[in-house]
Amino acid sequence: MTYRFVKTLSDTDLQVLEDTYRHAEKPALRRRAHAILLSHQRYTIDQISDILGATRETVSIWLTAWENDGVKGLKDKPRSGRPPRYDEQDHERLKTLVEEYPHQIKTVRARFQEETGKPASTSPIKRLLKKTATASNAPGDH
Repeated sequence: MTYRFVKTLSDTDLQVLEDTYRHAEKPALRRRAHAILLSHQRYTIDQISDILGATRETVSIWLTAWENDGVKGLKDKPRSGRPPRYDEQDHERLKTLVEEYPHQIKTVRARFQEETGKPASTSPIKRLLKKTATASNAPGDH
């Protein structure tokens, strides 16, 4: 049986991967860096697959991405999707309206639509309220 492992890693590569594994913001990137480190330690693709709960094919793709592009190859690629409906200025205005009219989502929605000409549904306003409430309840804010 043939086993595949990443090529021997330099001290710099090891340090970059360790830092990425321990401190990267995105869990997916930390997981991919972990896979490379495990391969470097001579864990097989099947073993890495079991440890990380990924398919063999996925682990193999990660190893190839590392070999081709380093850490850059492990990062998520941009994905297509609907552009955001509201920009930062719209979010700020919604926050202000929510502060002016707490518990009056329909009023906030109507005022926002009137001022911006942009369609507004209550769902994004509710999400904003929840997000704002969560942020204001963060430790250290009191």
